[in-house]
Amino acid sequence: MIIWMYIGMFPTIQEEAESFNELIKNYPESFMKAFGMDEQITFDKIENFLSIEHFSLVWPIMMIFFMIALATFGLATEIEKGTAEIMLSRPVSRVEIFLARYLAGIIILLIFTLVSVYSLIPLAELHDIDYVLTNYNTMAMLGLLFGWAVFSMAMMFSAIFSEKGRVYMVGGMTIVGMYIANLAASLLEKVENLKYISFFHYYDYQAALVENHINELSIYVFVGVAVVCTSIGLIWFNKRDIAV
Repeated sequence: MIIWMYIGMFPTIQEEAESFNELIKNYPESFMKAFGMDEQITFDKIENFLSIEHFSLVWPIMMIFFMIALATFGLATEIEKGTAEIMLSRPVSRVEIFLARYLAGIIILLIFTLVSVYSLIPLAELHDIDYVLTNYNTMAMLGLLFGWAVFSMAMMFSAIFSEKGRVYMVGGMTIVGMYIANLAASLLEKVENLKYISFFHYYDYQAALVENHINELSIYVFVGVAVVCTSIGLIWFNKRDIAV
């Protein structure tokens, strides 16, 4: 429904593009940096509009909440409820259990990303709005990488903790900390290096959706985080004591 609202609004926004462009030019530089907005961004194309209105904050928040909840349900919830006994009594190893839950989460991540990104296409067609398909392919790839890193980190926490509340708390605090670090880095030059510890620095939605480009460093960081966190989670879950 949110996507449909954005698409429905865009023809009106496009007609007033010049006015909105002038408005953006008058925004304080600190405001533009805080929200990761390019001063050259315009509202004459649907990709520009959606990058600001949807993929800047709304979409990553949905992805983060969904991936943390999915990872928490996969392991920590089972242990907290005491149903892990059933899970562990099956003739399969803990490694197989972890990987099965992990792969199920990756499949759901893939479905969520494809639906949430490409659902814009038929709606744009319905409202006779021009769009660039290749840009959405790039945005979907960046979204998958971002979601994969968040999910892998959450699965690691889910393997470590026995209560779902702790997974939500630690996972949420980590993401919030990353957001604050990226925000501080964009506003204060003396701490600008903090941006490198934040997922949000590498989640360059404007480059993906507007410029059809993903920075190589973003790929390396997201893949690296996913691999490291998955490995830690797998090893921890395989060796930890679970009271059943």
